[in-house]
Amino acid sequence: MDHGETGGLMAERVFTLDEANALLPYLAPALVELREKVEEAIRLGATMEASSATGGGIAEQKAEQARVAERADELMGRVMEFGVLLRDPSTGLVDFPARHGGRDILFCWRLGEAEVAHWHSPEDGFLGRRPIAEL
Repeated sequence: MDHGETGGLMAERVFTLDEANALLPYLAPALVELREKVEEAIRLGATMEASSATGGGIAEQKAEQARVAERADELMGRVMEFGVLLRDPSTGLVDFPARHGGRDILFCWRLGEAEVAHWHSPEDGFLGRRPIAEL
């Protein structure tokens, strides 16, 4: 996954640093649950694979996997409604489209960080992430 790609377009919403930080208490719980659902879907997939060899319980496991996938889709939609760019559900990595000095930038944050403290250009992606103080 290339964390620098935006599909050639910046998102419609543009955030200030204060707006990005103010959104974290609402965004973080959805990202935590999304991460849990992704992990659960992976576990269910592995369980189904093992069960298919023995032939047991596949219908129930498929139903559970569908339920988990549906909830993950709902959560992904909720996260996207905030106007952020979801980069990696497993780590809760998101970018907030922003502008600084007349150019497009992305404020970068992931679960576990106390606040939005990094940024990068759309071209550089996560590997080009730098402290906000360098703006």
